[in-house]
This record gives sequence, C-alpha cells and structure tokens, in this order.
Amino acid sequence: MKMSYLNTRLLFLVFIAGLAITSCKKDSSSTVTLAGGTWTAGTPTFTTMVGTKTLTQYFTDVMGLTATEALQYTTLVNLGLMQAFTGTIQFKSDNTYTSNLGGVADSGTWSLSTDGKKLTIDSSTDVPETLDVTVLTSNKLTVSTTGNTYEDLNSDGTDETIAVHVEIPFTR
Repeated sequence: MKMSYLNTRLLFLVFIAGLAITSCKKDSSSTVTLAGGTWTAGTPTFTTMVGTKTLTQYFTDVMGLTATEALQYTTLVNLGLMQAFTGTIQFKSDNTYTSNLGGVADSGTWSLSTDGKKLTIDSSTDVPETLDVTVLTSNKLTVSTTGNTYEDLNSDGTDETIAVHVEIPFTR
C-alpha cells in the first residue's frame, strides 16, 4: 500500500469527521442557564469506529499497518479532530447563537427540550442538528452526538461505515 493513498484517505476521514463534529459544536439551548456569556470549548473525548473496529484496530487488521504505524495514524486523525473543537460559542436570550469553533464562524438559532436533555441547533449554513445534553449547570455544558459517514477506505469496492462519537465540554 502506498503511503500517499493512505494519507489521502486519512485526510478525507479527518475532513468528514470534522464536518460531523463541526455541526456538533454549534450548541445552544433555550434555557436561561445557557443564555448570556461566552462558552469556551474544553478538551473533547471521542471514539472513531470503522464498522465494528476502533480506528486503530482497522488500521492494523484491515489496512495491514504495524501497531506503531496504526497508533501514529490514529493520533494524526485525533489531532485533526481536536482542532475542530477549539473556540467559543455565545447563546443569546433571543434563542440565537454565534460561534467560532475550529476557526469557522457560524450563527443560527437554538432550543433546549423541556426536559433539558436535547439541544437543537439550527445553523444558518447547515441542517439542524439535535445533540444530547449530558451536563448543564450555570457554568458547564457537555453535549454529545454521533456522526456517520461512508467511505471505501481500503479500496475493496465496499463503503465502510465510519462513526465518530464525540462528547464536548464547554465552560462559561
């Protein structure tokens, strides 16, 4: 396998995961506890699965990389994903938001379910997305979501399912 082929596939994976994650980061809700002030993204946790395998397992089992190479490429992908989580978001009392996450400015509207467990964001540039709220206090918000994409990573003619689950903490 040529390294340029693997690099191209990794860049595509990072790009797709970044798209899934970027839409996750545009969080807002309709409660007073979210509105007002600037929320800053903390260090996210995420899991990338290719089918039923972790990304590292996929690199070793399917792509034939050594354990060291697989770890290096997984780290590269993870660093690319982490960059998408830097920045801030402001939730406004009129249920609008502005954000700059991963270097991408965005705005739109937000709402929080009556039970406070679902945050729906409607970006002015993307489709609406509903996120799970796992923590919501006056100074801490943690949301999570899973985004899926399909790509033939190993050129076998069959698309692999790539799922990125992310949990993003914010503090005010």
